[in-house]
Amino acid sequence: MSELLIDVGNSAAKWALSEDLNVKSQRHSGSFSELAEVLWGATKDDPAVWIASVRDEQSDQALVLELQAVGFSKIHLCGTALREDGLLNSYAEPARMGADRWFAMLGARVSKPGPLLVIDVGSAVTCDLVAADGRHLGGYIFPGPALMEAALQSSTRMVRYSDTLKPTVDPGQSTAACVASGISVAMLGAIRQVCDQYPDHQVIFTGGGAPELNAVGLVGEWRPDLVLEGLLRRALGTQVAFAT
Repeated sequence: MSELLIDVGNSAAKWALSEDLNVKSQRHSGSFSELAEVLWGATKDDPAVWIASVRDEQSDQALVLELQAVGFSKIHLCGTALREDGLLNSYAEPARMGADRWFAMLGARVSKPGPLLVIDVGSAVTCDLVAADGRHLGGYIFPGPALMEAALQSSTRMVRYSDTLKPTVDPGQSTAACVASGISVAMLGAIRQVCDQYPDHQVIFTGGGAPELNAVGLVGEWRPDLVLEGLLRRALGTQVAFAT
């Protein structure tokens, strides 16, 4: 039996119809109504739908309504847990942790034993540390490439350009090139600082911006569907406990 998995990010959604525990995602950047039509057309029946979202409650409910409108009847909005599949949340209020971070950590632990550093490069960059026994040790959040660029463009008078930025760590010889280099160096520097503090933690990275960072120096294992892999664990009925 297949499960429909949806990872809703800030700027786009990824989805996969799991077959024999395999996850191979597709990306969608259109509206929720368009996404619902695409998903209904891709399924052979009415599978259970499992959603991990970083949007607000109003947005999540809008997605649920669109999915119901095309015919889906078994829809699960999946939040962060206190404890699940051996992973223990460090937050005093576990539900306040982003679902993407939680499910990325769950996905990472499926095939990687030992201490982990789980990195997700999206609108924001998140770095989460997991001990070998499954304890979440804490994490870091900082702006992703697009947010860094937008901050420079909106908060300064002289940083102006129309060029498309290409990640690099070489010194720039134009404003655009300097910004591209600065963003790459800033992100890699932050990540390397964490890696230096926790040298025994294996690095697993995911997110739309991760391949470009990897090309300029991010070292680790690339898992593009990490959040969906973790979401599949929930769908398969892992032991989960929520804070009361």
